[in-house]
Amino acid sequence: MKIYTTHDLPKNKAIDFFKLNWGSSEMVISSGVYDCSKLDGFAVVNGEDEIIGLITYIMKDNECEIISLDSTLFD
Repeated sequence: MKIYTTHDLPKNKAIDFFKLNWGSSEMVISSGVYDCSKLDGFAVVNGEDEIIGLITYIMKDNECEIISLDSTLFD
């Protein structure tokens, strides 16, 4: 497994991940509408080059707000 920043991932890889798991890369939450493929975050990629974990966030006024949190590992 490798950990990448969202900015180091190929953009289409993040967009495809969000579309597969959520139908879109846009996330609507109480603080607004966000395109998660453009946010700061981290991704865990397995040996088959698939994203198996992804977190995106924004920073506002010295606070971190998690926008999306995904894990695709199942036992």
